[in-house]
Amino acid sequence: MGQAVVLIVCFNGREFLRDCLSSVFSSDDSGLNVRVIVIDNASTDGSAELVRQEFPQVRLLTLPENRGFAAANNAGWELARSEFRDLKYLAILNHDTIVKGGWLAALAGHLENHPQTAAAQPKILLWPKKDRFNTAGNQSHYLGFGIVSAYDKIDDGSFDQVRSINFPSGAAVLLRAEAIKSAGLFDDLFFLYLEDADLGWKLRQMGFSVDYVPAAVVWHKYTFQRDYQFYYYLERNRWILLATYYKWATLLLLSPMILLMELGQVYFAWRNGVLGQKLRAWRYFMCGGNLAKLRMRRREARHRRRVTDREFTRDFVGEIDFSEIKSKTLRRIGNPLLRAYWQIARRLIFW
Repeated sequence: MGQAVVLIVCFNGREFLRDCLSSVFSSDDSGLNVRVIVIDNASTDGSAELVRQEFPQVRLLTLPENRGFAAANNAGWELARSEFRDLKYLAILNHDTIVKGGWLAALAGHLENHPQTAAAQPKILLWPKKDRFNTAGNQSHYLGFGIVSAYDKIDDGSFDQVRSINFPSGAAVLLRAEAIKSAGLFDDLFFLYLEDADLGWKLRQMGFSVDYVPAAVVWHKYTFQRDYQFYYYLERNRWILLATYYKWATLLLLSPMILLMELGQVYFAWRNGVLGQKLRAWRYFMCGGNLAKLRMRRREARHRRRVTDREFTRDFVGEIDFSEIKSKTLRRIGNPLLRAYWQIARRLIFW
């Protein structure tokens, strides 16, 4: 099936790396010539030293500073392109994962048989709750939120069918190299959070499919962060998605709910002690230089676009449904209102 390179970005992940790399190298992925690149984001816990000592077959790239998940993966992608000329597939894998044998071959086999699919995400389960889901493919809310599907549900076979998804999880995904050469990988601007949504939206607007492939399995040592310490990036990046990819008519149609959601987010930020981060996200868009970057992103997205907003948003969801968010206001008032508005708005989008 050709050459595949696995990119693993690490930031102070020494406690995870041994399990992750051992599982990758013990996986039987027949037909693939697999190489691994670890990009160390200026870790201070000896992560790079562990790779050098215990996994000499790994190509190690050490960065002088923490550039974030997106930029570090981009650095690994550039290295892979320069060193492996016959590169056919690029895998993105979190350092806190463990792969099941044959995961990469299953994903590559799917891409081989589906030439219009640019990204294939495996079944991602939790660890140590190995029979429960982290995500069975990510969903996009029409206001830009990324929502993992099937989170904490038991893997009872209900999600064993291949299907198209809104965007793949950055924790584990296999990408077609030729598609990434055309689209680009991540945008350094995102630093962390929603960079995978940006990639999925970009590929889908170019006419590619993004698929969930449950024959491949990866376990993720994931813990939900309840302190919202990176709330700034979540809110800023959500707005960047909307401003980049939606046509003006779509933004106008959704403007009442966009405004209402802003009021809700201000209240949420105040209740959770992160109002300063929300205000910081607003300030980002008040800078002329940042607005210029956003206009450039929007122009690039317009030139790449091959599908209408109606087709693009067809499978977007109207509710914010995530079991870790315990909000009666959201459940009783917010979600019914969001869902009702989307049921009407999606039928009005004819462009």
